[in-house]
Amino acid sequence: MNHAPAEQQTLDLTALMASEFHELKNQLGHLTLTLGEVASQHPDLTDALHEPRLICQRIADRLVQALTLYKSDQDSLTLNIGAQSPSDFLQEIQVQARALAGDKLDIVCHAEAAPPFWFFDRYLVEIALLNAVHNALQFARGRIEIGASSDAGGLCFFVRDDSDGYPGHILANQGHVPGKAASGTGLGLFFANRIAQAHENKGRQGRMTLRNEDGAVFSLWLP
Repeated sequence: MNHAPAEQQTLDLTALMASEFHELKNQLGHLTLTLGEVASQHPDLTDALHEPRLICQRIADRLVQALTLYKSDQDSLTLNIGAQSPSDFLQEIQVQARALAGDKLDIVCHAEAAPPFWFFDRYLVEIALLNAVHNALQFARGRIEIGASSDAGGLCFFVRDDSDGYPGHILANQGHVPGKAASGTGLGLFFANRIAQAHENKGRQGRMTLRNEDGAVFSLWLP
């Protein structure tokens, strides 16, 4: 009986795990929607279901990140750059954020200073911004702001919350290294940094920055 080489067996197992992650992500998405429907039909359960919905979404975020990093490691991740409306894009992010926040947080969108269109990978940038929003949902006291503006010849998206701000070790790292035991926040920031850097134009590379300014501010600058 012929056996496949050990290297091929490992590759097949990795691909199978990626497939399972994809299925789990879909199931978690369905569960999140179901919990939202239950909350809307039974307002008395809204508070009790709020945290479970956020947990489902955070787990789904991690699975999406793992799948995308897997594609990157397999050299099968390519940017799908296209002309996008930052204003329309942010309004869709706002809708998703409001669905998760319910009436617990005010979700404000600032798109008036954004250019009418910009070229970027909508899917990957959405993952990065939604991860920032989901992190903000955990720590914001009452308000989250999302927005975009022209900056230094590029497009800068931001997510700001009214929390106590990022801890010192996260500010020092700036998403460059996930760490041996990275939290969901640490891995998500590392992932967002990779997405920003993958966007290049005329010799300039995108970047992600974190700062504390009346709360935590996440910025994603695209050339």
